[in-house]
Amino acid sequence: MKTIAMISVACLLTVFFSRCTNKPTATYTEQAVCVKAEKLAETDAVIPIHCSGILSSKRLIKMSFKTGGIISALYVEPGQKVKKGQLLASLEMTEISSQVEQARLAVEKTERDLSRVKNLYRDTVATLEQLQDATLAFEMAERNLSIAAFNQQYSKIAAPADGLVIATLAESHELTGPGTPVLVFSELGNDEWVVKAGLADKDIVRVHTGDKAEAVFDAYPGRKFAAYVSQISETADPHTGTFEVELTIEPGNERMINGLVAVVDIEAEGNQVVTLVPPEAITDTDGSKGYVYVIEEADTTAKKVEVTIAYLDNQYVAVKEPINKMGLVITEGAAYLGNGSKIILGY
Repeated sequence: MKTIAMISVACLLTVFFSRCTNKPTATYTEQAVCVKAEKLAETDAVIPIHCSGILSSKRLIKMSFKTGGIISALYVEPGQKVKKGQLLASLEMTEISSQVEQARLAVEKTERDLSRVKNLYRDTVATLEQLQDATLAFEMAERNLSIAAFNQQYSKIAAPADGLVIATLAESHELTGPGTPVLVFSELGNDEWVVKAGLADKDIVRVHTGDKAEAVFDAYPGRKFAAYVSQISETADPHTGTFEVELTIEPGNERMINGLVAVVDIEAEGNQVVTLVPPEAITDTDGSKGYVYVIEEADTTAKKVEVTIAYLDNQYVAVKEPINKMGLVITEGAAYLGNGSKIILGY
């Protein structure tokens, strides 16, 4: 009996599932969006080169010792004003003074040797070659003394002019190498301020000395400072691959400070073709980036394309990409689309 009951239940389940399988299922059909698409106008435009850099005084000097050694003392602090010739830092002089004294003693010895050889040469005891060798040894000793004295002189750092200590890059009793910056000095009374920025190769070829520019600083919101290109590097930085451009800033009556970050637009030569897009055709904007939708002729789906905004005017958004070459641009209905959305040309 149990076996017959199990067979009956199995048959009932089979009938139930077969009926469920034959039941019609609902399907989702994407609704096409009615849009307007067209070719857009293009025009030539002079697009400024956008870059950023750090503001600094024109006479900003990284000062260092001629020789390496132990720093005896730093006599100044960052932000301190100093006078021309004021001592800023010095090395421990024990080793350097010993080198000078050693060179001086060598001069005295070779001078005595030369005097003795001269007397022997007059008595025809010494040869001309011996006299020449003694003379050469004396001259070399004098040169070595000059070098040692020069190194001793530049084992101290003095202010080259009235100025301001911008930063100290080392500490007392620290070992430093020859030419390693110890402090940063800015000359006072110098109103020249510059911004140094790196440009890509496609931009550097458009820039010339004297090109006008505008700079803005977060420290002065809403203010635009006139500037011009004062120097252009002829070689690329081996680390970044960019070309350095120096721009001279006209501060007006505002106080400039070393280290301010500047955003600069350079009015460089060379026109570029831009596409004029209605604002309603651009979606998902983020800074200078946005998206438009294009369709190829006889297509029924929209393709989402990223564009770069060059500038804005009263009626259009100018973008750098030649989007007309990609197809018709959807100018109405773009807000309702996604990449691959079904569309119907209307309007």
